[in-house]
Amino acid sequence: MVDSRLGQWLKLLVSLLLLLRTQGLYVGITYVKSAVAKGAVCLDGSPPAYHWDKGFGTGINSWLIHFEDVLSEEGGTVGRIQKWW
Repeated sequence: MVDSRLGQWLKLLVSLLLLLRTQGLYVGITYVKSAVAKGAVCLDGSPPAYHWDKGFGTGINSWLIHFEDVLSEEGGTVGRIQKWW
């Protein structure tokens, strides 16, 4: 179930990145407060967040997606911390 949700979020993120890749768009930090009701929170309990910024130099046409610490859900309770790299 967690893998399925992560896969859906990744598909959405990749779709948005492809849509915006031709535009050097800046989006300030955006908190996804609606995700909290579904159990998607940061390790400190705060809502997840994202931001976009235009690349520069040799990375002008590249994207960096960084997942720091992701909690896995095992048996209906919060399980171990997994590193996704």
